[in-house]
Order: sequence, then structure tokens, then C-alpha cells
Amino acid sequence: MKPGWRYAKAAVTGTRHAADRRGCEDFAAARIIGTARGNVLAACVCDGAGSSPQAATGARVAAEAFLTVAGDRLRDTGGLVDETDLAEFLSFAALAVTLKAFTEKNPARDYATTLVGALVSESWSAFVQVGDGAMVVPSAPGRWELVFEPQRGTYANETYFLTDDDARLRAHVAVRPYGVAEVALFSDGLERLLIREAAGSPVAEAFFNEMLPAVRGSGAPGEDLVLAQALSAYLSSKAINARTDDDKSLILASRLLPAQPSPEGVAATDEHSHAAPG
Repeated sequence: MKPGWRYAKAAVTGTRHAADRRGCEDFAAARIIGTARGNVLAACVCDGAGSSPQAATGARVAAEAFLTVAGDRLRDTGGLVDETDLAEFLSFAALAVTLKAFTEKNPARDYATTLVGALVSESWSAFVQVGDGAMVVPSAPGRWELVFEPQRGTYANETYFLTDDDARLRAHVAVRPYGVAEVALFSDGLERLLIREAAGSPVAEAFFNEMLPAVRGSGAPGEDLVLAQALSAYLSSKAINARTDDDKSLILASRLLPAQPSPEGVAATDEHSHAAPG
């Protein structure tokens, strides 16, 4: 019997936000969606803009809306999505944030947030991103690659947000004709640790090679709460806080057995990666 998806997720407050008494403005969410063609992992990480007073609410609303609309569509289609669906999921998440702002009588920009999302079945993988943060998937045994480069603005520390007027046009989407066996999503608070600027692999591969075996060995279908608690403690540790003072969120997911190395899977010759249609 093939192992199903297991995952651990955590979102923790950075030391800078703790000092400002702002709390965590990241939100990490994941679920397993049952369809006629089998289970699909749905995962999403949102990072509320530090300059937005309702950033935490915006991140939560966007992530939950993305997973909800994706689940509804997957069940309706029997377990298939395309690039148009991904763009619509973003629009739905942006609308949910806008409606939340309207009901609370605030401008939508007060709820600005980034979004990185992944949907993975046994036969296909779909990814979408607005803003910074990143997703990582296997490229070969023990090797990892970025799905997209984090989106940067014109100036340092500037990015794009789901509530921007041109968010859908700026969005990156990719549909791959095979299901990756593992995936990790993280917010920009971990970029400095997990993405390298030096020559060679842009991904800190040792981190994922050390962290994923615990998820592979999990006996809990779906979310492993024990691993999630350990992941939260690790992201809040002095060693991590010494390297980043931002909020940090991370989702690690695998459908491999413990003894299996992370495989390359199928060559991505048919991958589509471009801006979502307007």
C-alpha cells in the first residue's frame, strides 16, 4: 500500500515582531483533499505585509480561502485543475480579503499579504505564487530546486501582494504533468537561511535532506501534530533567531516511505511556468 501524504507545519513570531508586541503575521495551512482520482495535498503559506495593520488577518483569510476554493474545485472536477483554475483561486482569495476589509470598514491594503500555494496529486502538481517566500521540490535524489524565484519589487525589502490591483497579472503559476513526492513551502523570514545567493544550487539542500526524513517516518496520516510542535520549537530556537528576526512559517510534506530518497520523478519537459492569464 502506498503511503499517503504526511506533513508538519508551523508559523512562529519573529523576535522583531515580539519586541513590537505585534504577534505572528504569517499563516501556514494545509489539508488533504479527497477526490475521485485520489487524495490531493493542498498547502499554502501567506505572509502579511509588515506595514499593514491587519496583516495577520489578511494572511489567515487568504490562506483559508485559497484552500477552500481549491478543495471545492478539485471535488467538482474529480481531482484535476489547470492554470485557469489557479488564477481563479488567487482571485477568490483576494476577494475574500477584500470582503473582510469591507465588513470591518478598513481599506483592503490594511490586509495586504503574499501567497504561495501548492496542490499535488499522484499524477500532477500545481503551484502558484504572488510575492516573496518560496516553494522547494525534489529535482534528483538528495537535490532540491525552487519552483519560482521569490518576487521582488523595485527596492530592497519590497515585494508584491495579493491585494495589489495587478496581482493576478504578476502571479506565477506552474502545472507539471507528474506528482512530486515531496514539497516544502516557506515565508520570506526563512529565505536568508534556505535560499543561497552564491554560485551552485540556490537551495540549502542540507536543510531539506535533514528535515524531510522525520516527515517520511511519520505514522500519522495528514498532519503530524507532534512533528508540528517540534518544528515550531525549532523555528523559535536561538540558533534560528540569531539569523532572522522576522516571522517564520514552514510546511514540510512527503508521501515517501522512510527508506526512500527523494526522487526526481518525471522530467519536467512539459512544465508550464509563466504569468497567470489576465
